[in-house]
Amino acid sequence: MNKTAAVIGALASAAVLTACGPDDSMTTGGGSSSITATPSAAGAASTATATSVAGSPRADETAAFTATSLHLEGDGYKIDVPQVSGGKADARAEFNQGMRAGAQEWIDRITHPGDSVTGGTDSQVVHIGAHVLSGHLVTIMYSAGAAHPNSFDSAHVTNVDTGTAITLSDLFADLQQGLNVLSTQAQTLVEQNPRAAGYSKSQLTPVAEHFQTWVATSEGMKIYLGEIASHAAGNIDITVPWSALDGVLKPGMRAVVGS
Repeated sequence: MNKTAAVIGALASAAVLTACGPDDSMTTGGGSSSITATPSAAGAASTATATSVAGSPRADETAAFTATSLHLEGDGYKIDVPQVSGGKADARAEFNQGMRAGAQEWIDRITHPGDSVTGGTDSQVVHIGAHVLSGHLVTIMYSAGAAHPNSFDSAHVTNVDTGTAITLSDLFADLQQGLNVLSTQAQTLVEQNPRAAGYSKSQLTPVAEHFQTWVATSEGMKIYLGEIASHAAGNIDITVPWSALDGVLKPGMRAVVGS
């Protein structure tokens, strides 16, 4: 299945609600909602009709990053978004806003009565390294009248040193060469996964769309491939070791993403 399910392809964007991380100021727009920063993966639901914001004091930049979450709840949605507190202000804000935007993308798709978006239990701050932050968000979208909900992965990677996002273009010296290696590695790793039996090889061709949802870990590049086999098999992910990518990474990038 294509990463953007056909069942939601026709849905238009709703009013945008924006927010920063748990240590930054937040603003909201649109209908009734609640926003609560919590120190764990679950946040208490709010029944307030007006927007509410709660969180810890602004973080000390000399402190280490700590995994937290941001609870978002409103008409048709309830999501806990992975966030961080502490650490460098620019990196913290960039990461938190990037993860928040991943949730907003799906909230905006709620356009009809009966549509709903919830967060998956696998959402988490995947890795806090010396030079990198990585987060994974699972959203479950149900469109009114559909046979079943669909689960989607989104991810965000932040360079702590620069306070900017790391994209595929930032990662590889030559993007196409990097994608070629990812495609080859992905086919090898997917074929070792029994759940991926009968997977669609067309979903692993060397184009950026197929590999853009990834996080950096100390072991390697973890890539969320989506439903490349069947709905029953669920979403498939792989981890490509950094050693397999050494020949195509930009100079100095291994030290950042592998930290």
